[in-house]
Amino acid sequence: MYASDFPRSDPVRAFQRLLARWLRGAGLLLAAAMATSTLLAVDGSEVVLVYAKGNGESRGVAEHYARARNVPESHWIALTVSSENALTRDEYVSQIQQPLLEELSKRGLMSFTNFISKTNLHHAGGPAIRCTSASVRYLVLCWGIPYGIANEPRLLGNLATNFPGPLRRNDASVDSELMLLPAAGSYPLVAGLPNPLYSKSERSQFHPTNGVLMVGRIDGPTPAIARGLIDKALFCETNGFSGNAYIDLRNITSGGYRIGDEWMTNAASVCRRVGLSTYVDNRPDTLPSNFPLSQVGVYIGWYTQNADGPFSRPEVEFMPGAIAYHLHSYNGQSPRDSSMRWLGPLLAKGATVTFGSIAEPYLDFTPNPHVVMELLAAGGYTVGEAALSSQQWLSWVNLFIGDPLFAPFQRDLTRQEASQVANRSPNLQWTVLRKANVILSQNGKPSEIRDALVNFPLTTNSPVLAEKVASLFADASQFRSAVSWASNALALSPSPQQRLRLLLNLAEWQALSLRRDEALDTLAEVERFREDYRDSIPFRERQLQLARDLVRTPEIARLKEEIDRIKTAAEVKK
Repeated sequence: MYASDFPRSDPVRAFQRLLARWLRGAGLLLAAAMATSTLLAVDGSEVVLVYAKGNGESRGVAEHYARARNVPESHWIALTVSSENALTRDEYVSQIQQPLLEELSKRGLMSFTNFISKTNLHHAGGPAIRCTSASVRYLVLCWGIPYGIANEPRLLGNLATNFPGPLRRNDASVDSELMLLPAAGSYPLVAGLPNPLYSKSERSQFHPTNGVLMVGRIDGPTPAIARGLIDKALFCETNGFSGNAYIDLRNITSGGYRIGDEWMTNAASVCRRVGLSTYVDNRPDTLPSNFPLSQVGVYIGWYTQNADGPFSRPEVEFMPGAIAYHLHSYNGQSPRDSSMRWLGPLLAKGATVTFGSIAEPYLDFTPNPHVVMELLAAGGYTVGEAALSSQQWLSWVNLFIGDPLFAPFQRDLTRQEASQVANRSPNLQWTVLRKANVILSQNGKPSEIRDALVNFPLTTNSPVLAEKVASLFADASQFRSAVSWASNALALSPSPQQRLRLLLNLAEWQALSLRRDEALDTLAEVERFREDYRDSIPFRERQLQLARDLVRTPEIARLKEEIDRIKTAAEVKK
């Protein structure tokens, strides 16, 4: 059933009135926070599309993107590039930088002063250029274009002595170097260059005449995965953002690494502000492999070298449009490897946008996920704009993978809901959930929201909304009602990971409503559904506690043996 089919009963009207009251009180979603920016529609006419000449797969990705975003063929540039992922600095200049400058100038897409066709443009103190006009703002690099530039000490010059030893280097990602293409040759190649647009939101500043270019990459472990990034971005823009947010902190409260937790904590606040159901983990370790990571819209966490925990499972429930980031010094070292580090695995598992570093970036100079989420959540801003704004340094080692024209969030949830109703979008349930969450975050009465959702017709067919009702009843210690609604949600074909979370919560709510026998049966269903829980001590101990409460002697003995087995196996591994 869709909203257009709803009878306008009093409860439905009451819910709509609550939403209208929020809109009057809060304004359009986050619009006030970004009121200084003028948001205009972005299309393919602002894009230069770059692919590897003679590489059919690279051209195929480019053509797929061009069709999706209406990029004029005159904006397609084929470069003869090495098949290696990393280039020397001279190779970067001769294969990428110089040909791009020449083609942009020849095609009238950018104009430059002091344009000099020299291969030594990159040398400190050498000839420099400046962009004086441009009809494009985005550079999209397609699968097959190299992503690394090697360190070359011979180019450091005397300025290197002004930097600490670890920063006396000039390696970079191709992407980050190209962000400064409009000012090629005008800066020294030592460490990175401070980004004048860091944490800025004024869209008119994101322009080549200010010395910067927005660069994105359509890439991944395979060309098919790269093409899928475009399809998922378009699906999200058409149907609305969906999914939950998961923020995995390390509980660092002091020292140099504290800023990482601060960034992610602030990103979690943004996620809540835009109505995403947001889970924050404060334990030092990353999320365990059996964590019920369902319907991921946003994931931000740190700090392990390779994808682990729930991301090591065969399938991850990334929603179309999902933004995923795991901070680690080398998280982007091998973005075309589906089994190494983080970027490749996240893309292979279904993320639509991810970002990181191909070499040691140092924490302060990694992309700031709070800035990314702040800008995207404001509505209408693109991944390319968020990427540029989130980096303190350019000509550095960072890269963003995903469609830079992708704008995940709309500014007006009510307009989005109307579009979803008209198009019978499957994501309508997520917009209703986001609206309810926003009202709750602004001190709306949980009982009012809960009762309105209970009587909202879509809720009876939506496992997402039914689970929300169950959790609201549980928050009010009305556990029998929580049990009833969790059971309803389980009957509505939830996703596998949502089902796991519902079963775990259902068992707790059954126990709290003194239905311990049912709680123990529910945990037995978890065990049948997910065999990995058989080796979880906390899970077995919870079963044991319920068995003791019910005085089930044989079950108590069995569970004690299971716990001893798990502990013995853990000791053997040591």
